[in-house]
Amino acid sequence: MLLFMPDWSFLMMLWLLPVVFFIHDGEEIATMEWWLRKNKNSPWITKFSPVSIPWEKNITLQFSFAVLLIGFVLTCVTFLTAHTFHIGSPFSALFAGFVTVFLLDGVKHVGASIALKAYTPGVITAAVLEIPYGIYALHRLLSTGIVDATAFVMGILISLPLILFLVWFGLTLGKRIAPTRINM
Repeated sequence: MLLFMPDWSFLMMLWLLPVVFFIHDGEEIATMEWWLRKNKNSPWITKFSPVSIPWEKNITLQFSFAVLLIGFVLTCVTFLTAHTFHIGSPFSALFAGFVTVFLLDGVKHVGASIALKAYTPGVITAAVLEIPYGIYALHRLLSTGIVDATAFVMGILISLPLILFLVWFGLTLGKRIAPTRINM
């Protein structure tokens, strides 16, 4: 059991978050534009996209910019959590909030694929990596007392709007910098 000093397995569990995030988002980056263009006329696309989709632009670059922005913030939170580790640390609570949003993202991917009865970008790594990692990490954080229920809720209340803002901001800025496609 963890007391007041982190062990290697705990630190590895922390650093697996950005690793799993970039693997998962790599699947999304590799398949997003293809999938969006293939399903361009689906009402699901316009209904659930946080920004309008610039069909004339390089959507992969736009999406990659948002992923890098979120990944940078996620890696910074992981770094601060790993280097200021102690029970009750505010960074541990924020980290737990990020893990929770990550877990919910995985559930969203699987749910969307079930609802559409088709592949959706990111569903494979969501089912194989994102959801299992999220469940394991939250179990470790909560069962060892590193994060209590109040801190856990506060971490979610801070991280959820922060991540939603980063998604919107990254996609919006990515849309502005993405070049126009020459051959669509």
